Amino acid sequence: MKHIAFFNKFLREQVNLDQTRIDRLNQSVDAIKQFLSNNLDGYISTEPQGSYALGTIIKPVDSNKEYDADILIIIEYDKTKTPKDYIDDLYQCLKSSRRYAEKTHRRTRCVSLEYVGNFHLDIVPCVVNKNNQTYICNYKEDRFEETDGTSYRDWFNKQNSITNGNLKKVTRLLKYLRDHKKNFTAKSILLTTLIGNTVFSNDEGFEDLPSALKTVCNRINNFLRTNPKMPEISNPVLPQESFNRHWDQTKYENFRRLLMYITIESTKHICPRIITTALTSGALSSEKSLGRKEKSQEKKEQMI
Repeated sequence: MKHIAFFNKFLREQVNLDQTRIDRLNQSVDAIKQFLSNNLDGYISTEPQGSYALGTIIKPVDSNKEYDADILIIIEYDKTKTPKDYIDDLYQCLKSSRRYAEKTHRRTRCVSLEYVGNFHLDIVPCVVNKNNQTYICNYKEDRFEETDGTSYRDWFNKQNSITNGNLKKVTRLLKYLRDHKKNFTAKSILLTTLIGNTVFSNDEGFEDLPSALKTVCNRINNFLRTNPKMPEISNPVLPQESFNRHWDQTKYENFRRLLMYITIESTKHICPRIITTALTSGALSSEKSLGRKEKSQEKKEQMI
């Protein structure tokens, strides 16, 4: 049995962000757009970014905690400004507002607004040069970094359409597993890319959510099995942009072990056990405990 109804209910009740919180986010983004269009020099437009743009935001582990959402602010290119200047301009603009001053925090690539108990809104300044190349700003290193979030969103939406909309659902499920069990580490953009790369034109195996979950896990596992060393995971629409910066070999190996376990379970039974076992079983250890086990094993080997 596939237990399609169970998966859909689980997704709806446990994983998906509820409509009230989505509406509150949209209202806040609209207000930010209006404020910046009236107050930020060089402002051109605003676009949703990341999980917000892709429709893959999930509930935070603690319902009283904040979740993250990203928006991109397109700003006119000024050759007299450094990357730090663009983030400083945005930061000072928001700090000047009584409405946003206390919420405003400067980060490496964005300015973040903290809506306590609701969400963090990361506002990412972006400039487009005369060659139509898009760059975000690294404040710490004071350098531009090429990106293409809009084309990435279009790529993922195309992959999702091939799967009858199930790719976004699978992405939310695997992000839920990551956040609740905390047994592996992978930034959302990296995990989403691995998931999106499992889909091909005129593909099969995505007719419903359980089947799509099985197909994605099996294909990611096949990819990981052929790569014992951490491979480069790049932006599919901008190959020179790497998503590996927050991964290392230890985290990668742990991710491989986890996917192997899920794949074995999904091959046996496409059922609720895939999720419930993964969330409750001691078979999936945390990264910290795996690290301790590996160190213990190394000591034993040294003593032999």
